[in-house]
Amino acid sequence: MVLKAMIVEDEPPARRRLVRLVEETGRAEVVGEAGTVRDAVIRTRELRPDVIFLDIKIPGGDGFDVLCRLDEIPAVVFVTAYDEHAVRAFEQDAVDYLVKPVTPERLDAALVKVIRRLEKGKLSEGLVRTVTKREGVPPRIVSRRRGRIVLLDPESVSHLTADHTLVFAWKDGQSYLVPKTLQVMEESLEAHGFRRTHRSALVNLAHIASVQPLESGNYLLELNDGDGTSVPLSRRRARLLREEIGF
Repeated sequence: MVLKAMIVEDEPPARRRLVRLVEETGRAEVVGEAGTVRDAVIRTRELRPDVIFLDIKIPGGDGFDVLCRLDEIPAVVFVTAYDEHAVRAFEQDAVDYLVKPVTPERLDAALVKVIRRLEKGKLSEGLVRTVTKREGVPPRIVSRRRGRIVLLDPESVSHLTADHTLVFAWKDGQSYLVPKTLQVMEESLEAHGFRRTHRSALVNLAHIASVQPLESGNYLLELNDGDGTSVPLSRRRARLLREEIGF
């Protein structure tokens, strides 16, 4: 497994050295570099690396500001010149941290940790909780897709469904695994216009295109997701929704 790596470091000599060391391990290919928060966000969104080596102090903010602006968070290895930042890095569930000057042996060990975590599908939940709770960060639905953490804007999600113990959020016809119960999601998303329409469905009212009555007295809600998706609306819950969606 050869990782795609992103290097975020504002000092060019240190960045060039880290790029060289990463590629000399043979475990990763550096696909992008950045020296500011803004450039790091743009490049990470564009390149979608498996791992980001993230300097904590960079122009425009800090490493956490980069993560706050990303929709998908890769594995994170913090890079710092100060030992005291290491404790915070581990508290936030980063895969590892590197203290400057980075040694080849320490870097190789960090990449081994990244590979093991990705192979096990173990995601940095603590890091995500910190990112989503930072002041000024808009609310996001924390989800997983293809081994990545994906932070979804509630407005872009058409509905959520439950399949036994698994809950999925749906955006543009694509499903994202949500590690919470549908009841918990209903409580957290009610203020964002989501309503329970069935014991196994939660719908964003802004994404309802039409309502189709059924002979049973139940309904189907047709969504404007481009795929013609229909979600059941039970007779009991229809009574609660009539005033809100006007049917």
